[in-house]
Amino acid sequence: MVMQYISAKPVLHILWILCLTLGLTVGDEFDFTVIVGPGKVECFYQTIDDPKYAAFEFDYQVVDGGDLDISLYLRSPKGIQLVNDYKKNEGDQRIVLNEPNAGRGDYAFCFDNTFSMQSSKTVFFEFFLLDEKGEYLNGFDQAFKQEEQAENQMEDFRQTTVRVKSSLNRIEHLQSQLRAVEFRDRSIMEANYERVNFWSIVHLCVMLFTLLVQVFMVRSLFEERSTVGRLIRKGKLAD
Repeated sequence: MVMQYISAKPVLHILWILCLTLGLTVGDEFDFTVIVGPGKVECFYQTIDDPKYAAFEFDYQVVDGGDLDISLYLRSPKGIQLVNDYKKNEGDQRIVLNEPNAGRGDYAFCFDNTFSMQSSKTVFFEFFLLDEKGEYLNGFDQAFKQEEQAENQMEDFRQTTVRVKSSLNRIEHLQSQLRAVEFRDRSIMEANYERVNFWSIVHLCVMLFTLLVQVFMVRSLFEERSTVGRLIRKGKLAD
């Protein structure tokens, strides 16, 4: 049997990258679902001061409540209103931080439901920090650069890992949007189902009431002691 000696250094590099891939949390992406009460305004703040970020993207969808609409106001750290969406079902924006009205600091995202005094709105919201290349994985890619002594074959592994992670992020983004659309469609169907049931019951009650009135009127025509019958017969005799 021939014993083969395997250098520990490449193995350690592989283990290091695997641990990094599994343990690294990317802070460049956020998504959440909020409920904005009737007549309320809910504001959320995001600090962007890291120079590695050049822009950010965000999108939102109203998935439940009322007419599925909400107003959105986005204010820059300079207090300038960058976005003013009024009563929209969904929207998406891209803000470049180097623009004169943008800049770095605290951004305010405000969902305004003051135009609706009865219905709460459920809003699905996503936020992405981008580097100069428009990529989400700047922080993920920078972690690999700390290992400058990795061998050449590790570069291919790194690129493959980044591509896989980028594809997974895109898949997750699309799945989140599909879940939001599915939830909104289900809410619309449930609302239509309840509306159809309500009016069906109303129509049934009207039909039953009409039937009872008709039966009562017909019986009154054949009863001598019936006051309604005497009035009806009297009207016919008068004619």
